[in-house]
Amino acid sequence: MRLFGHPVHPMLVHFPLTLWSIGSVSDCLALLGFHELWRMGSLAIGGGLILGLPAIIAGLIDYVALRERVLALANTHMMLMGLAWLAYLAAIFMRSEEGLVLISQPDPVPVAASLAGLALLAVGAWFGGQMVYRFGVGVHQDIEPTDEN
Repeated sequence: MRLFGHPVHPMLVHFPLTLWSIGSVSDCLALLGFHELWRMGSLAIGGGLILGLPAIIAGLIDYVALRERVLALANTHMMLMGLAWLAYLAAIFMRSEEGLVLISQPDPVPVAASLAGLALLAVGAWFGGQMVYRFGVGVHQDIEPTDEN
């Protein structure tokens, strides 16, 4: 999927990646005594979940056009990124009281879910990078990806 000749999925992934990273760091700092960062972490994680949805949709659209040689790598990338999204979703749900109000004090359990999401995110993003830098996925529409490297 392209917009003005540029692949959309790589353009969109930077927003949730950044927000989730900020959220996980804020969570850890909140546990260390910087309690005012707890709310910022919650907002960043929630924003990452919302902005992750268009990135997921664009990735799924790209997935159907992939060549067989990168499907195993793409499946691993997709699974890890989906699990990261679910870990961050769990982190948000664990912060909720009565479904609406966010817990105001840092709690280690949602922070653990947030850190699990960050670990999954890092590994999943590495697999996504492998698809681009090793196989050239999304780089040129008219050039067959190579198995070099």
